[in-house]
Amino acid sequence: KVLILDKSLTGPLGVVAEMAMLKKLGAGEIYHLGIPVTADSKDIIFFVRPTIHNMNCVADQVLKDYRAKPPVMRKYNLFMTPRPTKVCAEVLTDRGVLGDVTVKGLHLGFIPIDADVLSLENERIWREVFLKNDIDGLWNLARSLIKLQVFFGVIPTIYAKGSHAKTVVKLMKRIREESDPEMFDSSVSEISECVILDRTVDMATPLMTQMTYEGKIDEHIGIKNSCATVDASITATKQNKKGSTLIPLNSSDNVYKEIRDLHVYALGQWLHTKAGEVRKRYDEVKKSSIVQQGSDTTIGQMKDVVKKLKTTSAEHNWLQIHSNLAHHLNSLVFRLTFDQKIEKEISMVGGSDSVEDFVEAQISKANTFSECVRLFALMTNTRYVAQKKYTFFLNEIVQAFGYDHLFALRNLEQVGVLPDEGRRYNCPWTNVRRRFDLYKDEVDAKKQDGLFYVFGGYSPLSARIVEYATNGNWLKVKDALDQLPGGVVETTQPVKSRPTVEDGGRRSGSSESKKKLPTSLVVFVGGVTYAEISALRKLGKMKNRNYIIATSHFTNGNKLINALKEPLMTKPRAGGSLRK
Repeated sequence: KVLILDKSLTGPLGVVAEMAMLKKLGAGEIYHLGIPVTADSKDIIFFVRPTIHNMNCVADQVLKDYRAKPPVMRKYNLFMTPRPTKVCAEVLTDRGVLGDVTVKGLHLGFIPIDADVLSLENERIWREVFLKNDIDGLWNLARSLIKLQVFFGVIPTIYAKGSHAKTVVKLMKRIREESDPEMFDSSVSEISECVILDRTVDMATPLMTQMTYEGKIDEHIGIKNSCATVDASITATKQNKKGSTLIPLNSSDNVYKEIRDLHVYALGQWLHTKAGEVRKRYDEVKKSSIVQQGSDTTIGQMKDVVKKLKTTSAEHNWLQIHSNLAHHLNSLVFRLTFDQKIEKEISMVGGSDSVEDFVEAQISKANTFSECVRLFALMTNTRYVAQKKYTFFLNEIVQAFGYDHLFALRNLEQVGVLPDEGRRYNCPWTNVRRRFDLYKDEVDAKKQDGLFYVFGGYSPLSARIVEYATNGNWLKVKDALDQLPGGVVETTQPVKSRPTVEDGGRRSGSSESKKKLPTSLVVFVGGVTYAEISALRKLGKMKNRNYIIATSHFTNGNKLINALKEPLMTKPRAGGSLRK
């Protein structure tokens, strides 16, 4: 059989099933969609997302086989994730191939990115849901949450903030009502509550520059499907190795697990200390009596030595990779300018008034459209900006980058990245900052001071909302929640009572029960940043609670802005903009 994959699904599928496993299960050859199939297999399986472009590619392959001389007779199975759509059926009908293809839906649901992180890995949700109001992505998220509850139990309490989060709750209720009740009857939930947040509820956090190690990798290199593509010299023992390579970024790497949530200013000291520990372990093994005994050493003793050496060697290799990667990240920014930018971002969320001149200067200096708009959007989300001044900044951006970016600016206003005039005039940030305790002056990032350490003085608003919801204090900040975009929902779901001791359940006072921490599910509609994940992990340690993060995809300020750009209808004339 031939398997043809949508290129956007290759990465997510690779997280749960390697290509070697797919071939072992019967996939003789694997192609990317759009590449003509040369194999003589009689069975072709398409696995794609339901887009018009993908349907045309499927039709092209079927028609190519039909028009060949002699015609190639094959059996075509088309699987669409999360489900087939009427538009896709119409495209296949117009191309005359619907009758030749067996169409089915295949719902993937959440992809396990790490032990505490789940993702749909669908970046299109940000544009299609928030800009085009296509709720298909929300249906996919709601069904994924229902599937999660089928396996792990019905979540008794759900909190939601934001218009799209409310829609997800409604869709979950509808899907559950239409499902077989027996699916949920035996489910006793291990998750105490679920908090669902719209991305637009907290726009300030993704617009700020991430300062954790994992966040900085995403900002400057990019993380996709829990991997980063880097220069091969970073992972090679010899620096002359060329090309690029993938570095897995998850908790299977013990070194990365310890440093991913560190502030970058604390990273150097940690790596130096760890290197000393590894060197000390090597010396201990070398000087151990077992090694010096030579021929008198038993096989069991040597096995222990080899095991210890192997563990130390693996840790040493990962330590070297992350030291090289940290050095590479540091070389990508000019420290003086970078530190000044970070200081001004903290000033913005902290309420300083002296930021407009800095933003204006950056518009004239910045290299990319997204960098300029990111600062401008952060400023307009955290303070009152008069309409005249707002228009001035928009004109400056258009003059710097060209009139074709007017479409992107319009989209940013429509989504809410750039707040409308009414929201700018009644900017709620000052009250929200105080009510949720978002800012603290003079924070030592190396000491991981509460949630403030993540950005060096600013605690992510999304993490604070989660903290209040899971501590039972949701209503205490309802006045501040009402000032944020979208409505508020607090609902309960009927669940089966936990088994008693007579039914085989554990006593609540047992040692096993006491050790088990409460678990909360936090869902981000429209993407989550790695800095927010670090903040929630820190919150879990502070509150003795496990937080599982589920998201549509991973994002940052540049990704949010670039995803809302429109393709150019015509090529710009020479001199039409100062930069591209």
